[in-house]
Amino acid sequence: MNYFLKLLMLVAWALLIANSCKPKEDALPAPTTAGLNTFGCKINGKVWIADGIRNDQGPAKKAIEVEFKQLSATTFYLFIHTNASTKDRVQLTLTNGVVGTNLLTNRYNDPFAIYYDNQFRLFNSMDANPGKLVITRLDTVNRIVSGTFEFDGQFIVSKEIVHITEGRFDININTL
Repeated sequence: MNYFLKLLMLVAWALLIANSCKPKEDALPAPTTAGLNTFGCKINGKVWIADGIRNDQGPAKKAIEVEFKQLSATTFYLFIHTNASTKDRVQLTLTNGVVGTNLLTNRYNDPFAIYYDNQFRLFNSMDANPGKLVITRLDTVNRIVSGTFEFDGQFIVSKEIVHITEGRFDININTL
């Protein structure tokens, strides 16, 4: 029995050590609502973080760029464009956004999303399989917007599909 207990403790210790050795880069930012200026998702299962890109002719671009405009008491325009060191980008646009769930399609004047790969191919959200962008916090006084998103993007030329999952953002527009 003593041997079994020691073996069990050794296996548990090994699993704990193996799990703690995962690199931090493999983790998405936490789904917070404090205005921490984070943006991340998984692209075809691989973690992607907006960390800015280097322009070959000049200084680094911002990792996250946002435009926000209140349209009415319950609707707003929100444009989020992100950049990564991998030179690919994610864009979310709500033309008449609401707090809560917004469907992402590919119709004129409706909410949509785009994934730009590092070859600048555009993968648009689709009517046939709408994605969703959920606004979990919209604070117009402190200018904080937070949410989650997911969508499938399709390259119009080859019909190739990219899966964007587990997306989350937490942005303080004042401090970008």
